[in-house]
Amino acid sequence: LVEYGAGGTVLPSLAASWTVADTAAPGKGKTYTFNLRQGVTFHDGAAWNCSVAKLNFDHVMASPLTTGDYHGWYGLPQQLASWSCTSNFVLVVVTKEKYYPLMQELSFIRPLRMASPNMFVGGLASDPLKQNSCHKGWGNITDSGVTVQCAGMGGGGISANGTAFGTGRWKYSKTEKGGDGKIMKVHFAIHADHWDAPSGNHVNELVIVHYPTHDAVKTALLDGSLDAVLGAGVLTEEDVAAMRTSNTDKVSVVLTEAIQNRIIVLNTAKAPTDKLQMRKVIIHAVDRDAIIKKELAGLAEAAESLFPKDTPYCGAHLTPRPDYDIEKAKMLNCPTPATQVYVTKEVTKQVTKEKNEMPAGAIAAIGILGVAAFAGVLMLVVMYRREKAGDPMFKQLLMQVEPIAQP
Repeated sequence: LVEYGAGGTVLPSLAASWTVADTAAPGKGKTYTFNLRQGVTFHDGAAWNCSVAKLNFDHVMASPLTTGDYHGWYGLPQQLASWSCTSNFVLVVVTKEKYYPLMQELSFIRPLRMASPNMFVGGLASDPLKQNSCHKGWGNITDSGVTVQCAGMGGGGISANGTAFGTGRWKYSKTEKGGDGKIMKVHFAIHADHWDAPSGNHVNELVIVHYPTHDAVKTALLDGSLDAVLGAGVLTEEDVAAMRTSNTDKVSVVLTEAIQNRIIVLNTAKAPTDKLQMRKVIIHAVDRDAIIKKELAGLAEAAESLFPKDTPYCGAHLTPRPDYDIEKAKMLNCPTPATQVYVTKEVTKQVTKEKNEMPAGAIAAIGILGVAAFAGVLMLVVMYRREKAGDPMFKQLLMQVEPIAQP
């Protein structure tokens, strides 16, 4: 229905416009009224209208499929109260509660995408319970007394030598396979009937090509048989860095802003990382910049949060920042004193000091981080669980010890 634009802006797509209002029950959900784009056809010629939109909702949001085992891996399925058509081009969606990321989640490419009615077993009259579009391999799914029978998509899907029909700017043409049955090339043609189709001099066909190795991709790019390489992992970081400086006559290298962070998760339910103090030690003891420079050819940026800072609602900065600081890591790793003495009125303290050594558990955890980064982590960030209310992650530690009473 909508697209995800720069800076998190939600843009019109199959929905040309929309309005949002509170539901009849104050303080509850929201009512989203979508005015659907008119004159749109699917790649197979089928017409787009509200009955097709509702068909897609009916299948994907069938109640047994909204659990975490299936489509409930994100919040939207559990937040939808109803969806209905008030006219041929008006879709009304009502939420159970005020759910701020609903529009962003409607832009996801799965599971709720708008497929042609001809893709459904039974067409526009397809039964979402007895002929559901879920993968045949899922079989029958029952939840709370309701059963869904997975029939798959009518077109069979590309991987099953079938086809697929949407409304996008590119439409699937054909697949080429090698002698071993593996996909070698997938062809897409421009969808000339798209509402935002290109004009003038433009590309008419897009071919996605499989190459067996990084070196094969590099060779094809430099000899001109391959026009473009997109995404991480297709070329090695070293090759990308070299092409930025040594092959400027043949290729242009463009790096976008970060669109995701690669993370290493600390298990807060298992020792030694079940201790907040230990997690702080690890965070401050890992030199992410050094890892990026040595292992990733300097093509990444050190991350300090789960999502990039320019992601909507993710721009808050932690203070103090979780930077590399080995001295701070050592300081935070000081063992708890065995004794502590308070002298009345004179406020004098005597603290028993112990040798400042980093436990093997911390060293092992740091080693795991380093190995994971060496294996090709594009961006390193330590993800931590939200701490107790009022106890920020990087609040300075105070030793909690009971004073010894003096005679």
